[in-house]
Amino acid sequence: MLFLLISRSLLFAFTALGLESVVWRAVCFAIVLCFALADTPSTRTGNGYFDYMMGTNLGMTVLQGMHHLLLRRPLEEFRHESDKVPAYRLPFVQRFFWIASISHRGIGWSFKDDHPIPVDPRHRTRRAFIISRLRTAFAFYWLFEAAHLYTRANPVFSTEASLALQGYILQCVNVIAFLSYPYAYLNCCHSLVAVVAVATNLSQPQTWPYLFGYWKDGYTIRRFWARTWHQICRHLVTIFGPHRYNQRPWDENPTKDPSIRKSKEPWLRAYLRICNAFLCSALLHVCGEFVLQFSIWENHISSGSLSPTRVYPPFVMGVSAPLFLFQPLGVLVEEAVIAVGKRLGVKTGMWTKLIGYAWVWVWMSLSTISSLDGLKNAVHVASPIHEWGAAQP
Repeated sequence: MLFLLISRSLLFAFTALGLESVVWRAVCFAIVLCFALADTPSTRTGNGYFDYMMGTNLGMTVLQGMHHLLLRRPLEEFRHESDKVPAYRLPFVQRFFWIASISHRGIGWSFKDDHPIPVDPRHRTRRAFIISRLRTAFAFYWLFEAAHLYTRANPVFSTEASLALQGYILQCVNVIAFLSYPYAYLNCCHSLVAVVAVATNLSQPQTWPYLFGYWKDGYTIRRFWARTWHQICRHLVTIFGPHRYNQRPWDENPTKDPSIRKSKEPWLRAYLRICNAFLCSALLHVCGEFVLQFSIWENHISSGSLSPTRVYPPFVMGVSAPLFLFQPLGVLVEEAVIAVGKRLGVKTGMWTKLIGYAWVWVWMSLSTISSLDGLKNAVHVASPIHEWGAAQP
């Protein structure tokens, strides 16, 4: 963790310098990347799940470094809603903490999502928000424990058997249990941090919407990812664009015409942005497997597996990438069906949404299985004692 913290600190410092030279910014990114990668061999928690999540943090640092140092100029191009002057006019120390406060979700920033997750109006007072988030943390804690208990009790999680081995119904249950583990953990931690931030008056309740979007919004594959799952880091996975709005927030004569934001962009441009978003998401998860790979190599060496009679350790980097790389194909199929439906005069309503939910359920249950099998087996091999309580053979 030490080198990763140094890497992130250097990232904020280099960005706060506001370097003009592309060469120097590339050199700074290379330094940040070296420190981030140097942390990989020592990133161990004893739990494959958490090692994997630590690896995704490494991936977020890499993407953020590319964004801040290579692709954009945050001091000139970003603005927080509380800013009174452009960030580049602030002293260096203030610029450092201003950069560090940039949200991956864009909450309160000029690059915020067109469809942000609102905080329930009933929970916008400090007291109501704290009570609500404590209830949420409690609920997600029990979801975490339930997922943990299920994965320990089901033998498919302690072997290299496929999650689909037990039939389609249990396949869906297995996938839900597998994904509920990190989902509940992240939501529980986020809720507790939100409680502390609001209780100490460091933040307002409006700045702490739920970590993920609402499941009711996910009645297409595109909406499932854009408005539900990827809300956790929506801005970070769209760093490659193509960006729809490029105007700087501190322009002297900003446009007042709302039609510019409401105008329909070309379909190919939007689809290219979707493909780039899933590419970034795949990179995040490959970084998690990068950390698992080091654990596997370390276990292989410590067990005396360097003998010529031993087999080579498995290579697990990239096992989850197909899950994300296949998603644009699903979006392409559903966009074609939606276009045909609009030509036939079909309106969005309860029945079309129910069909959409069924489509998303079937697509996700089938497209995730191969990647989740690979990730489950990678976690199984990376941990000397399996997370679910069964000793490895």
